[in-house]
Amino acid sequence: MHRLIFLACTLTTAFAAEHIFSVGIKGGVPLTDAFADHTFNGVDTLTHTFSDSKNYTIGPTVELSLPFGFAVEADALYRPLNLATDATLAPRPPTHFSTNINAWEFPILGKYHFLHTPVIKPYVEAGPIFRHVGSEASYLSSSGFAFGGGIDIKVLLVRVTPEIRLSRWAGDAHVNYFGAAPSQLNQAEFLIGISF
Repeated sequence: MHRLIFLACTLTTAFAAEHIFSVGIKGGVPLTDAFADHTFNGVDTLTHTFSDSKNYTIGPTVELSLPFGFAVEADALYRPLNLATDATLAPRPPTHFSTNINAWEFPILGKYHFLHTPVIKPYVEAGPIFRHVGSEASYLSSSGFAFGGGIDIKVLLVRVTPEIRLSRWAGDAHVNYFGAAPSQLNQAEFLIGISF
């Protein structure tokens, strides 16, 4: 009898934890460039910096469900930032080179689900976002604010969450320094999460 009660309590706890805490993966594509289109004029030089690829975003996600439709989500998203440079030293022709800079983004978002149907729950989200960027672009802003919205679709034990997320980064350091390409402070991305 005690074993039966223990088994029932264990299954109940596991079932409740499954609906309170979810773990998964989130990925997608940026809708905006990582760097602003910027031209620097020197005495006999012209340097044009921009992004010629939007790359991708991917990483793990966790979510804690709270009462009344609220939740907290934390992500660790890897996003390579593409920086292209056209450099001209008169009278030579311009040279072009492009590189991807490693960047990790860590948003911590409060979420609110509304229209509580068994399968589809639209939501809005907002919260701080932090970023760690490779040393070659360490002057880029390391913090900002993100907000967005999407739809939480539940099929059996799997949750699929397509969303649009907007990020506003704080100002970069040393953007007027020669060679420092300014980032795009307002960024948007389309993400899809799959969690259990």
